[in-house]
Amino acid sequence: MTLIFVLSSFHIQPQVIEELPFKDKLVHTIEFALLGGLCVHAARRTWPRHATFRTALLGVFLATAFGVTDELHQSFVPGRSAELLDIGADALGASLGALVTTVWGWRRRARE
Repeated sequence: MTLIFVLSSFHIQPQVIEELPFKDKLVHTIEFALLGGLCVHAARRTWPRHATFRTALLGVFLATAFGVTDELHQSFVPGRSAELLDIGADALGASLGALVTTVWGWRRRARE
């Protein structure tokens, strides 16, 4: 979370974004997939008796909520702006990360 916050504090040169269309959405999706997966893993380790769906949903919620606050933060950074599509990419990434982490956990437990 700290890394995402720090990186979102920097001004990005417009020509970098123009050269690679939708690169920023891909970056948002990847970083929030990692964050979503980590949130699910943390929730599962913290509350091991809760249902898998509940911990996955909590992980997606926490990562997406952080994405919303990150976009709010970016709206105050000179040269940056908040975008609803970025929040959508964050939510998509968090969901994918939660899905991968959950399936990986199921497969790991099935082998045991």
